[in-house]
Amino acid sequence: MVSAWSIPLLAAWSAVFAGFVATVALRSRPRVQPLAPLAPTRVLLVRPCTLAAPSTIAAMATVPRAPAGVQLRWIGVVADADDPAWPHVQAIAASLDSRGLPAAALLSSARGPNRKAEQIDAAVARFGAEADVLVVVDGDVDLASLDLAALLAPLGAPCTDVGVTWASPIEADAATLGDRLSRAILGGSLHAFALLAALDPGLLVGKAFALRLETLASIGGAASLREYLGEDFELARRVRARGLQLRRCTTVRSLARGRGLGAVLERYTRWIAVVRAQRPARMISYPMLLAATPLLLLGALLGAPPLAAAGFASGALALRAAVTRLAARRSGATPPNLPLALLADLLLLAAWARATVIRELRWAEHRLRLGRDGRLQP
Repeated sequence: MVSAWSIPLLAAWSAVFAGFVATVALRSRPRVQPLAPLAPTRVLLVRPCTLAAPSTIAAMATVPRAPAGVQLRWIGVVADADDPAWPHVQAIAASLDSRGLPAAALLSSARGPNRKAEQIDAAVARFGAEADVLVVVDGDVDLASLDLAALLAPLGAPCTDVGVTWASPIEADAATLGDRLSRAILGGSLHAFALLAALDPGLLVGKAFALRLETLASIGGAASLREYLGEDFELARRVRARGLQLRRCTTVRSLARGRGLGAVLERYTRWIAVVRAQRPARMISYPMLLAATPLLLLGALLGAPPLAAAGFASGALALRAAVTRLAARRSGATPPNLPLALLADLLLLAAWARATVIRELRWAEHRLRLGRDGRLQP
């Protein structure tokens, strides 16, 4: 319904949105930082894995590229022997080891609530004394897409104040509508982590990250993160509290595919629930900025006369198309078409709405309750 305030409010919101997009474009410009030669480094590469989705098993079998001077040890970690991923991880470890990459499969006996944190802790407890740097890469990530030299270099620079380095994820393939929407979010929206990293120095996405083992020990070790759903958010908070920086260094490709809409919605609900619990001030950014276009279009349709509505809608769609191209270029992804990008925004808004009200979440085959401080509860 048109009111005296509708057009000024729409104009102000559109202006803020346009200014935000311009700021993101400027701050996310690539900066060439020459890599210093890596000093001899012993790297423990940990791959937490659960369940046996074909795309996950295919990703687990990918081979990393070890830079000169890096001694790499690959550890695939599964929570228990009943997990269908366990025989696959054993076979992959044996294959890698026979091809000259030291590798092992490990059972963590993790019981949660955050099994990933416990899997990392089990690997560090068993093999950490033989390494300088820990690299953690989720099971669905294609290791051939990871620039390990770029990830490691800032950690070995003289007098470095970088505590954690990380790679922003994109998705490589799509077999379902859910896959295509998830790929559009990570590679064609303002939620693309290559863009968010330029705005938020406290951002860490735990799909692929690295830190020195002494840094991990100084913040309490991986076991101390086991009660948090967003173990990467809590790790980032503790590292920054010690005066160290987080640095996004590269992009990595996930091979996840074959997901239904419900599974993708659950995934983004879980991510946004972490934001609600651990960084609540960021929640307003989803409807106002990160997924604003559908709401701006709705506001123009309901709150402005036809001529003004057409102008607001045209401007919002033009900005969304620009965001799609910008996110894809910064992420190294294939840009989605505009209708798919708008559907991705709607899915993100649905996940945001669910995350504001629910307390129970599904993670793999487990149901978890999220407390207000970000800690998981029985």
